[in-house]
Amino acid sequence: MSASEEETRLNEILTPFEITKEEMFKIKDLILKELKLGLNADTHSTANTKCYPTYIQTYPSGCEHGMFLVTTIYSVKVHVLFFHLKGENDYRLEEESFDIPESINQGVELFDFIVEKLHKHVKNLQLEREPLPLTLILPYPLLQINFVENKDVGQMMRESMRRLPNIKFELTAIINDVTSAFMSAAWRHKNVRISFIVGTATNAGYWEKVSNIESVTHRPKPEMFVNTDIAEFGSSGQLEFLATEFDEALEKISPTKGQNIFEKMASAWYMSELSRSVIIKCISENILFGGESHVQLNRQDALKFANIQGTLVESDRFHYMALVLDKLGINLPSETDCARIHQIMEKIVMRSASLVAAAIVALIEQIDEPDIKIGLDGEVCNTRPIYHNMIRSKIDSILNPKYKYELVEANDEHGRGGAITASLILQEDYIYENLNTA
Repeated sequence: MSASEEETRLNEILTPFEITKEEMFKIKDLILKELKLGLNADTHSTANTKCYPTYIQTYPSGCEHGMFLVTTIYSVKVHVLFFHLKGENDYRLEEESFDIPESINQGVELFDFIVEKLHKHVKNLQLEREPLPLTLILPYPLLQINFVENKDVGQMMRESMRRLPNIKFELTAIINDVTSAFMSAAWRHKNVRISFIVGTATNAGYWEKVSNIESVTHRPKPEMFVNTDIAEFGSSGQLEFLATEFDEALEKISPTKGQNIFEKMASAWYMSELSRSVIIKCISENILFGGESHVQLNRQDALKFANIQGTLVESDRFHYMALVLDKLGINLPSETDCARIHQIMEKIVMRSASLVAAAIVALIEQIDEPDIKIGLDGEVCNTRPIYHNMIRSKIDSILNPKYKYELVEANDEHGRGGAITASLILQEDYIYENLNTA
């Protein structure tokens, strides 16, 4: 093929990743419909976006103060954090991270491990005599650990705490990471109404009128933060019209077939694998590297989202891409190869931004207030300013001009919002969130 024919074929491969303005309107309307199903008591159980009430009804002021512990549990890692909130949006952070041992295969062992690490962390800070409030943060879905899923995490945590003598810290709250991100964003910025996380996982939450949440009655305030479970949107086939041959190939080997469709089109790991799959196809069609295949590139996870971030944000992207490819055994790629890989990655990331933008517009319309802020967090959202600019351009293409908005950074740092939540709970003496709706 000539260079122009290669470019034409590359565009043909990438065109299915494009989301048109009309398709964005369609996605936005479908999400709005699904939100209403999630809020409705009769259709909640079958809705993709379940819209779980969190029972959080108070905004942070930025003046919260006190000392707090936060533990964020991921599928293979635990973050243990100490926050000293000092008011005036100021705080001190001490943190440690621990890999969950492969030998752990029971929930009891996991929470014993967490409590032991918390106790050591507090002891190292010489705060073991302080009755520190503890917040447990569970990224959504609750926990992708087979021996913990669908169990009473709060009860398991308290039992582990009882087994270790002289524990002074107390479990105050169990929340979801999108709630924590919201609290962090609202702590720094007034009028935050939406939080959106796009990273390894994807989720969104927003401020809803209690009168619209049919499962909630008799609350002291008229509004509440709702956890949408947006990752599951599309699991009833709503996004099938966007699926490319590469999405379908990944879905065939997915351990969660038919689930988390929105997340699979927007999140970090899937974008990395989609990019890798497109690159391999382009090699097979002599569009890249003169058709020369490379064994390392054929390995799953050979390409990381950090590589995509660097390619999009580095000023000398060709040099950066050459370094990435060199680690994969691809020496001295041409500038044309690097430019085409950049085009592949940009197109796939733009699709993610388009989906997130459509969801944000749906949430803005659901809230129906003239001026709001959206807190963004997660590995993908932190690809600044590229990803923010992509989202902004896509929002502007379909948002009714009567609405004004601003994208702000949540910067949750593994759980600052957990400390803020605990502070509000102690101030207000509310029970904000139970495990089954986290």
